[in-house]
Amino acid sequence: MTMQGEKVMRVHGGADALGVARFDFSTNSNACGPCPQSLHDVQQADTTHYPDPDYCNLRQALADFHAVDVRRIVLAASASEFIFRISALAAQRASARGEIAQVWLPACAYGDYAYAAQAWGLRQVQDPQAAQLLWACEPSSPLGQAHSVWPAWLDQPHSTPQPPDAQLVLDCAYTPLQLQGQSSLTDVQRDRVWCLWTPNKALGLTGVRAAYAIAPLHADATVQSLQALAPSWSVGAHGVTMLHNWVQADTQAWLAQSRSQLQAWKQRQLAALKDLGWECLPSLANFFCARAPMDMDVQALRAAGIKLRDASSLGLPGFFRLAVLPPLAQDALFAQLQRYLQVGKVQQKDGV
Repeated sequence: MTMQGEKVMRVHGGADALGVARFDFSTNSNACGPCPQSLHDVQQADTTHYPDPDYCNLRQALADFHAVDVRRIVLAASASEFIFRISALAAQRASARGEIAQVWLPACAYGDYAYAAQAWGLRQVQDPQAAQLLWACEPSSPLGQAHSVWPAWLDQPHSTPQPPDAQLVLDCAYTPLQLQGQSSLTDVQRDRVWCLWTPNKALGLTGVRAAYAIAPLHADATVQSLQALAPSWSVGAHGVTMLHNWVQADTQAWLAQSRSQLQAWKQRQLAALKDLGWECLPSLANFFCARAPMDMDVQALRAAGIKLRDASSLGLPGFFRLAVLPPLAQDALFAQLQRYLQVGKVQQKDGV
């Protein structure tokens, strides 16, 4: 994805002007969801009172869950809100030095990294060593693969300080939905980066917006600066309840079971698409990218209740990102694709 000299347009999967597609392959939400207990708790959330503005109990529960100091927990209205907030901080700090903040983005990535950089006037650079703000996502979107480009300072001894104001954010949106493989970072390396968590996808509750980030060690000043940039009550009652539920043992057990089901569905979906001539790229997560062997009429698919995510805005033109869905949804997609193949054969036979 590029943002140099051009306006970055926002493109998202999910609901559109036609509403929610019956078979929505365009988002990466957990297709086994929603998690029943999470949904129940969110529906019972106390919406008649303000949450604690300091979120003391919630921050402590998240800290205990990750076994980190509570001072490292930063709450956010959503992952996107945190993306914009830390981009604003990078711009603010660079401006205080009379400079323009520089940002490094993966070649294929979630669009909000670039949207936020553009909004705050950050300059995109190709060398991660030169950036004050760096983005990583693992498993990545849209590819669902391990992140591979890390700054050299991440491998230096822990006693070696990283460049002044350099912030690397590891987006962990799909970590709970990783179906195979391990993290690319050691525990020591993870303590040198921001880890951004947004459990709503894993719980099948994407309509509930809430996120949190775990700060690197020794980042107290940056935490305070980010807190100063946040609005009051950035997380509402439903988000607070979802995050409290997220750390419960029963919820994590449900999530583990859902990963097993998703893996089985994924193998079925991949096998059928390959049989239909699709090129499917490797992925560790509950989604993958694939290229069709024919021109796709996505509007006709949408009219049939099926929505795909064109990966062009994610830096992968010519491919679609497909979430793993249950067999009923898969079969609806396969039936439409079979029709496209038959039409293509007839047109080829007739010389069209």
